[in-house]
Amino acid sequence: MKRRSIGFLAIITAMMLGTTGCAALGSISHLSEAIEDNSKKDGGVTEDKKDSKDKDDDSEKESKSKKSHKNSGEAKETLMVYMVGSNLESEIGAATTDLQEMALSGYDADDMNIVVCAGGASKWWNTSVGDDGLSMYIMEDKDIIPVYDMKNENMAEPETLTEFINEAKEEYPAENYSLILWNHGGGAVIGYGADEKYGNEMLSVSQLGEAISGSDVCSDGKFEWIGFDACMMGMIEVADTLKDSANYMIASEEVEAQDGWNYSVLGDITENGAYSGEEAGELITKAFAKFYDDTYYYVPDYTLSCIDMSKVGDVTDAIADFAKKADGSLVKGAYSKIARARDNTKSFGNMGNASLYDYVDLGCFSREIAKVFPDEAKNLEDAIRNCVVHNMTNVSRASGLSVYFPYENLDAMDKMVKIYDKEKYNSDYISFIHDFKDTMHGKDLAEWTVAKDDPVAETSSNTGYSIQLSEGETENFSKAYSSIWEKNTGDESGESYIFWLDSDNTTLDENGKLSTDFDGRIFYLTDDSGDKVPVFAMQTEAADDYSEYVTQVMKGGVFSSDTHNVNIHFRVDKDHPNGVITGVYRAVSGNGLDCPEKKVDTLEDGDPLTILYFARKIKFNDDGSVEPFETWEESSFVGAQMEIEGKLGVSFEKPAKEHDYIGLFSIHDTQGKKHYSNYLDIHVDGEEGNGMSVYDEAFADE
Repeated sequence: MKRRSIGFLAIITAMMLGTTGCAALGSISHLSEAIEDNSKKDGGVTEDKKDSKDKDDDSEKESKSKKSHKNSGEAKETLMVYMVGSNLESEIGAATTDLQEMALSGYDADDMNIVVCAGGASKWWNTSVGDDGLSMYIMEDKDIIPVYDMKNENMAEPETLTEFINEAKEEYPAENYSLILWNHGGGAVIGYGADEKYGNEMLSVSQLGEAISGSDVCSDGKFEWIGFDACMMGMIEVADTLKDSANYMIASEEVEAQDGWNYSVLGDITENGAYSGEEAGELITKAFAKFYDDTYYYVPDYTLSCIDMSKVGDVTDAIADFAKKADGSLVKGAYSKIARARDNTKSFGNMGNASLYDYVDLGCFSREIAKVFPDEAKNLEDAIRNCVVHNMTNVSRASGLSVYFPYENLDAMDKMVKIYDKEKYNSDYISFIHDFKDTMHGKDLAEWTVAKDDPVAETSSNTGYSIQLSEGETENFSKAYSSIWEKNTGDESGESYIFWLDSDNTTLDENGKLSTDFDGRIFYLTDDSGDKVPVFAMQTEAADDYSEYVTQVMKGGVFSSDTHNVNIHFRVDKDHPNGVITGVYRAVSGNGLDCPEKKVDTLEDGDPLTILYFARKIKFNDDGSVEPFETWEESSFVGAQMEIEGKLGVSFEKPAKEHDYIGLFSIHDTQGKKHYSNYLDIHVDGEEGNGMSVYDEAFADE
C-alpha cells in the first residue's frame, strides 16, 4: 500500500453514512445488437442510440407491425414485467441490462411470453424502448418489439398498471400469469415505482393493491406469483395487501444491490417446467443468492424470500394478538421492555448506525419479544415459519418478512405514521403503533444525570471502564456504545480528538453498573503490501455472535474530478475475529428520492484512497469540567492518501505501541434520546511510544 500524508485538510463528514453508488454502462441500439457474449450486468455495449429523426422515420412501419406479434397460441405462462426505469435506467442503464439478460436467458418462447411495459425514465440506453409515451413490448428474437401504445403514461398511477395487465392478458393468454414489478421500492410506508418523468411519483402499497386486484387477471383468478425486483418490499403489509391477488410473492426485506435479480433463471424456469409459484420462487431465490456469492469479492447484503400468500393471514393474526397484548401492557409499565426488544431487532435500510425506514425483521422480533410475551411470540414465529417457504440471504437474523415498527427515525416518525395509517394494514397493530409512539414521545420516564458522573477504570482491566446508573436510568436503558478517541497532535490548541471507534461492547448488570470491555483494538485497512492505515469505525449492528461496523473513505485523489465517498462495511465474528470486509458501497448525500438506493462500488488494485478522519474539539465549562459531548466542535480532516496493492482487507487489532485514549459512553434510552457521559483517560499498553497518535505513526516515514 503506497501511503503518503497530505496534511490536515479540513472537511465536514457526516456520521450518518449513506449506502448508494453508481456503475457505468455503455449505450446500445436494439437489444439484439448488444447481447453477444454479454455476461451478467457487464454492460458490454458500444453503439450510441439512434437520433430522434431515425426513430420518426421508422415510426409508421413500427405501428403497422404491432398486431402481427399477437400470440396465436396459449403458452404455459405469461410473465408481465412492469419496468419503471427511473434514474436506474437514465443514469446507469440498469433496466436495459436486465432486458438483455432476460433475452439471453435461454427461456422457451413457446412456453413463456415475456411482456414488458417500459417507461418512467428520461433516457433509455437502447432504441427498442421509446423515450416518448409509454408502450407495451413483447420479447422476441432477443429483442423487444412494441405491440401496444398505452393510453395512460404515468407509471405511478394505478390505472396504468391495470391497463398493462389487462392488455397483456388479452394479447398473450396463458395457463398461468406472473408479474414482476421492477424499479425502486420503499416498503410499506414509501411504496413502489418512482416515475422520473412525473416528479418521481410512486404507487403506495394500497394503490398497488388496487391496481392489481382490479385487473382482468384477478377478476378471473389470481397471479401465480408476484415478484418485486425492488428494495425492501418483502414486508407483511405488502403481502397482506396482495394476498388475494397472487398465490406467492417474491421480494427482498433489505435494500437490493444495484444488480437486482438474476434473470438467467427464466431459462431454468421453462427448462424445468417450474410454473408454480413455489417452484419458481425456489429457482429465483437460489439464482439470486448464487449470483451475488459468485460474482462479488465483497459480497453485498442480500435477502430474497418466497411467501405463501395463503398463510399471510395467519401472520397478520399473530401480529394482531401481540399488538393487543402489548398495547394493554404499555400502561402497566412494559413500554421499556418492548422498546428494548424492538431496539435489539434486525432492521433494514440502515444508513450508518441508524435506520431511516424503521422496517424490522418479524422473525427476529418474535425471538426478542419472547422475553416479554412468550405465547404471542411463539405463535408469531410459527406463523412466519409456515408463511416463508424459501428464504435466501447472507444477512444474519433475516427470516424473510419484515414489518414497520417506528422507533429510530425520530425526525420523520409522525409523518411516516400518518402515511402508514392510510394503508390500513391492521387496526390492532395501528392502535399499538400510535400508543407506543405517544409513550415514546411523552414525558421522560427517567431523569438522566449520567453526564454529571465520571466513568471509572475497571480494576480487572487496564482499558475497560464503567459507570453507575440510577434505578430509573437502568429501567429506561436500551443500549450503549463505548466511544474511543485520541488526542489529535496536529491541533495546536490541544483540544481536538480523533474518533476511532463506537462499539456496542457494553453490558449492564442487574445493579445498574454499565461496563465496557474495550481492549485497545481499532480498525486498520490493509492490502497485499502488508502496510496498515487506521480508520474510524461505527458499529451498525450487534448480536450475540457477530458485530458489524462501517467506515467511510474517499475513492480517488483529493482534487480528482472522479473522487467520491465510499462506505466500507466490516464484520467481526468467530470465523473472522480480526474482521472481514463484507461490502463496499458508493455513498451520496441524497438521491432526490424517498426510497433507498444501494449500489455496489469496487475497491481494487491500483485504486487511490483518501482517508477521512472524524475529529472534534472538546469544550470546557468555566469551572474546567467538560461540556456535553454533543456540544464538542467538529474538526474533521482528510489526512492521508494511499494506493491499493492487490486486495484490500481489514484488521481489528491493538496498535503495536502504547497509546493514550479517552473513552466515554454514548447511551440510548428507550425513548430514543441519547446521553453522553464524561470521558475517562485510558492507557493501552504496547511497545514504548513517543507520544505519537495512531495516525502519526501510520505516516511517520512519509
